[in-house]
Amino acid sequence: MAPSHLHSPPLICSNLSPFGPTPSLGPSLLQLGTSSRSKNLTFLLPKLPPNLQALAIKANSLSGPISKSSFDGLTQLETVELSANSLAGVLKGWFFQLPSLQQVNLANNSLTGVEIWKPDKDYSELVAVDLGFNKIEGYLPVNFSEYPVLASLSLRYNRLRGPIPLEFSQKGTLKRLYLDGNYLTGTPPPGFFAGAGGVAGSIGDNCLRACPASSQLCLPSQKPGSVCKQMYDRKRGRSH
Repeated sequence: MAPSHLHSPPLICSNLSPFGPTPSLGPSLLQLGTSSRSKNLTFLLPKLPPNLQALAIKANSLSGPISKSSFDGLTQLETVELSANSLAGVLKGWFFQLPSLQQVNLANNSLTGVEIWKPDKDYSELVAVDLGFNKIEGYLPVNFSEYPVLASLSLRYNRLRGPIPLEFSQKGTLKRLYLDGNYLTGTPPPGFFAGAGGVAGSIGDNCLRACPASSQLCLPSQKPGSVCKQMYDRKRGRSH
């Protein structure tokens, strides 16, 4: 459920562009409507105000990496909605250390990696993370399992490989997990399929073995072996 302040009258900033002045960012909610400009015009996030609670700039022209300098001092920030932009590079570990962060949607960008640190002093309010439909490579970040109230996690349709960490199936708060559309290998943790209160979502369209056909979690079906072999052969070729 979205925080209540998302339903209050938003500030619509229309001059966040490389050709206009940086807007005065004062209210607790910053929202920018869908861009009607040419797709060739892009811009970076400016320094954000310290009292910001929600940042919503969906389907616009944001580009480049997510810079720590933009988010410095944001101790009240709860919601970040930056999906469907052109954000790129590696999302660094400091981002999920923002002390009040609850909901993050960075889906449909061009991120290539993500660093996940353990929560500071085992405390975090992070509930939902969507990093789907990016270009994230590497292994599944096991440290997501350390976030005490994380209930929903999507890393679907990226370029992740390797096994699904056992810790994901042991996390009682995790109710929705979408890992489909990657190149994950091995056998899914049996805890995903034990009991009536298991996790919902999908681990389909990967390179997993022995994913029970009777489980909705295993849909859609796994990738053909030839596709998985091609991908892993290419990875090995790069490492030499």
